[in-house]
Amino acid sequence: MTGVGRTRADRGSEERGIGARELRRLSTSLVRRQVVEAPGWDSHSPLLRGTMRFADLQPGLRLRLADVEDRYDMVTRAELPAGVKIALVIDGEARVSYGDQTVALGPSAPSTGALVNLPEATSFVRQGRAGGHERTLILSLAPDWLSRHGYPLATDRRVRVTRWSPSPGLQRLATRLFDARLTVAPDPAHHLQLSGFALAMAGEAFTTLSEQAEKAERGGCIAGEERRPTDRRLQRLMALVDSGEVHRLSQEDVARHVGMSLSSLQRRFRACYGESLGRFLRRRRLETGLAALRNEGVSVEAAAILAGYSSAANFATAFKREFGARPGDLRRKPTAVSSA
Repeated sequence: MTGVGRTRADRGSEERGIGARELRRLSTSLVRRQVVEAPGWDSHSPLLRGTMRFADLQPGLRLRLADVEDRYDMVTRAELPAGVKIALVIDGEARVSYGDQTVALGPSAPSTGALVNLPEATSFVRQGRAGGHERTLILSLAPDWLSRHGYPLATDRRVRVTRWSPSPGLQRLATRLFDARLTVAPDPAHHLQLSGFALAMAGEAFTTLSEQAEKAERGGCIAGEERRPTDRRLQRLMALVDSGEVHRLSQEDVARHVGMSLSSLQRRFRACYGESLGRFLRRRRLETGLAALRNEGVSVEAAAILAGYSSAANFATAFKREFGARPGDLRRKPTAVSSA
C-alpha cells in the first residue's frame, strides 16, 4: 500500500477553469489517447469550470472526484485500460459509453452508479452539454488489484455494465468528501478518509453484483451487462437482437420467431432482464443508430434506417429522449480537436 507520508495521492486542480492540458494531465493515469471534440471551443479557453482531484490510494486502486460544469457542448473520447470502473454520480447527470454500452447516471437517471467490467482495453465516450453539471466519483480497479482481492476479470471479452445505487450512509460520505475537502490541501487523514470511502464503495458495488447474479440464477438467467438467458427461447430472441434482424420486426413477429405468445414473452423477458421487452428493443435500435453515427459518421437519415425507423424525425425524437442529445450532435465530425 502507498505510504501515507509519501503518497502521490490527491494530485488535483484547484483552478475554477480546467483547460484541455490540465484535463489531460488529470486523466493521464486513467485513460489513453484522449480526444475532445467541441465545435464552439476556441482551443484556448477552459473546457470545464469547477474542481477535479485524482488520488492514488493503493497499487491498482485510484479514485477521481470531479465537481464540474461543462462550458461547451463537447464529446470526449478515450481508451480505457482493462479493469473495473465503479462510477457514482451524486448530483447532476453523466452520459457515458463504455464500448457499445451507453448509460446515463445521476439522481434523475435510472440509477446513480454503475460497475463496469472491462476485460480488455475499451473505447470510452463522455457526452457533455454546455451548462451541464455533475458531481462524480470514479473508482478504477486494475486487474492486479482485483486478482489480489479475489475478483478476476471476465474472460469472454464483453463489456458488462451493472447498475447500482449507494446506501444512504455511503451517499452521505460521498457528499461530505465534496463539501468539506475537495478544494483544500490534502493531508494524511484525508488520504485515509478517501481510502476508506473507496473500499466501502467497492464493497457495496460488488455486493450488488453478487445479489443480482443470485437473483438472475433463480430466474433462469446468468447475470451480466445484459443478463444471459438459460431459456432457449430467450436465447433465440438475443440471437435476433445480436444479428440486427430484430430491428425489422414488430414485437408480435419477435414472439412468433421464438415460439411464444407475446404476453408470455413479455412476462418472461421482464423476469429475466428486469425491464420491459419494448423498452429493451427500442434502446437497442437507438444504440445501433448511435454506433453508426459515432463510429461511421453516417447521415441521420441512414442511422434512422439502420435502427429500423421509417421516419428520421421519429428517430430523432426517440434518440433525444434516450440520449439527451440530437443525432446530429453525436455524429462523428470529419476533424477532431486533440486535447494534447
